[in-house]
Amino acid sequence: MDLILKKHFDGHRKDGSVPEELEGKFHGHLFMDLEKLNAWRNNLQGLLFTDEKTGVTLMGAIDDLFVTSEGKYAPLDFKTRGFPRKENTHEFYQAQMDIYSFLLEKNSLPPADFAILIFYHPLGVDENHNVIFDPDPVKVSVDRRHGERIFLDAVSCLLGEEPEPSESCEFCRWAEKAGEKQKPLAQKGLADF
Repeated sequence: MDLILKKHFDGHRKDGSVPEELEGKFHGHLFMDLEKLNAWRNNLQGLLFTDEKTGVTLMGAIDDLFVTSEGKYAPLDFKTRGFPRKENTHEFYQAQMDIYSFLLEKNSLPPADFAILIFYHPLGVDENHNVIFDPDPVKVSVDRRHGERIFLDAVSCLLGEEPEPSESCEFCRWAEKAGEKQKPLAQKGLADF
């Protein structure tokens, strides 16, 4: 679905129109440089930022980019679901949108104070066996500073001391059990296989 939706938006980009999903709801246009956008969409390339202090790189592959009439950049992300979104569904993507906003700023693209999530869910099937989807665009406020804090906290955690296991931690108990199951395999040599 992601690829189909990207092609749909790229068709609008080629003719300079605003997709029906956004028409009359947002003021601006789609980001027009398809070559750059395709690089930023790539899961192995994406939008990048490398922290100079630690050398750690953050990468995010965006679905699309909307440019406001003020020249600010809003991440645009497609979400497909089997049912209509609930009132708070967009909140589950807040960190992702904040991080995209942070990445835009670090790539010299002044971020808008919002992102756009478009939730697509099926309504039915027409007589030609085409599935009809209902698009539901949602404007989400973003905080690029929150995106930066998430990144820096993750870097601190990854580069910090390994914590001592705790009996009260479910993950610690799970990791210990998983490690015990792996020991017999780790003790075998390659010749044993």
